[in-house]
Amino acid sequence: MTTTEDLKTYRGNCHCGGYIFEVKTHEIKTAIGCNCSSCSKKAYLWLFLPEGSVSVGMLTEFICGPHKSTHRFCSRCATSVFATKPSYRPGTAVNARALQEVDIWSLNTPIHDGAKINPQWIPPVYSGPEPALGLTTSEEVEGKVPEYHGSCRCGAVQIAVKLKSLLDETYTEPIAECNCSICQRGGYIFIYPPKEQIALEGAENLTGYAFGNRVWKKMFCRVCGVHVVDELNMTEEEFRALPEDVRGYNEPKLPYRGVNVRVFNGFDALGLKTTRVDGWGVLKPGYVNP
Repeated sequence: MTTTEDLKTYRGNCHCGGYIFEVKTHEIKTAIGCNCSSCSKKAYLWLFLPEGSVSVGMLTEFICGPHKSTHRFCSRCATSVFATKPSYRPGTAVNARALQEVDIWSLNTPIHDGAKINPQWIPPVYSGPEPALGLTTSEEVEGKVPEYHGSCRCGAVQIAVKLKSLLDETYTEPIAECNCSICQRGGYIFIYPPKEQIALEGAENLTGYAFGNRVWKKMFCRVCGVHVVDELNMTEEEFRALPEDVRGYNEPKLPYRGVNVRVFNGFDALGLKTTRVDGWGVLKPGYVNP
């Protein structure tokens, strides 16, 4: 029989600190992933707790899926906090990524096959501008240019990316996961193609969140909260006015843009061989949990 003495209190928050909460549960060793269109794009790791375990607070709602699940995220930093699925499972599903002092990489994370739940989500057909790669038309026609299409969950933002090689075990450019305060909460998997190899449709539906030294910002859909790309958070003049060490560190990154491959439709991002980056331990000054 479980008693309150058996439970541990975990504190959690969105990255910007606008929403702070606490939950009581057993020591967290397992969190459930899901490959459905919503959970995979936002990298949810679920803990299922009794109803009323957390308060709604000032969070944005996005309702989706055959069970009309209500997902709640911070409209400022896009941290996804929890969801309710009353027609499917009672209680509250809390995103373990939003909890403090939880080592996400050490958790057991079995994957629920939510993608097979009917009716299945139909991704939007990309209709935006074509990205460039600098190859001849004949080379592209011969199929030498892999092109990946993706979108946020609501479809308001779409992306096309051309790469010089397939995004699989043969891909030689960085594929990065990071455990820093923002990346752990978002569960991003990043590649960094040159800007001209990326095209967006519906970019007006993106909003940005800058943090730390505020050189870069995370761009996410304002409707469903799915993070799509990174973007420079300042003008060229403002960038040139930065301290020399900050400017020198970031200048090599300017021709490139971080793309969260979790948004690619019909693509198994979890099957990629990634490089794990200890951003929590390396990035200074460090993030302070509220």
